[in-house]
Amino acid sequence: MIGIIRQEKSGFSLMEVIVSVALFAIVILSTTEIFRLVINGQREAIASQNVQESLKYFFEVTSKEIRMARRSTGDCLVPAGNIYALSSNSLGDILYFQNYYGECVAYELASDGNSQRFKITRGGNSGFVSPAKITIDDLRFLVDATGQPTITMSLLAHALGDDKYTSEMEIQTSITSRYYR
Repeated sequence: MIGIIRQEKSGFSLMEVIVSVALFAIVILSTTEIFRLVINGQREAIASQNVQESLKYFFEVTSKEIRMARRSTGDCLVPAGNIYALSSNSLGDILYFQNYYGECVAYELASDGNSQRFKITRGGNSGFVSPAKITIDDLRFLVDATGQPTITMSLLAHALGDDKYTSEMEIQTSITSRYYR
């Protein structure tokens, strides 16, 4: 009698293949979702950083000039003897004063067509200080003339772009004049 030799073929069953493919798909989908969350977090952080850096420059420029303002002689829409005067337009407050060099200065919000930006008018020339990628939604000045004249400036700003990466910020600071009697 001749013996029959059986050879077993090794391989994967259909069930093992299905489980392996399912586990692989879960790992890939999880990794992709984690990567997407990291990218979105980075975009939000960059938008926030851009707003902060732009507003930091804005506050440095305005703070220096506001501190060095002079008492008015009746020019610059500021009553004689005062340092600052306020008015408003449809976008917010307008601050008037005479700077250290005797130039009439106005700080206000103005539209450039795409966004609202901080505009400085100085000695008849005007220009935007805030970048086009940042929009300032609200700008308010509060003048406290009792004692040392103080300006409290508050603004609400956000980065332009995709709604979920706008990084809205509300910032307020107080600046005192260096003008002494």
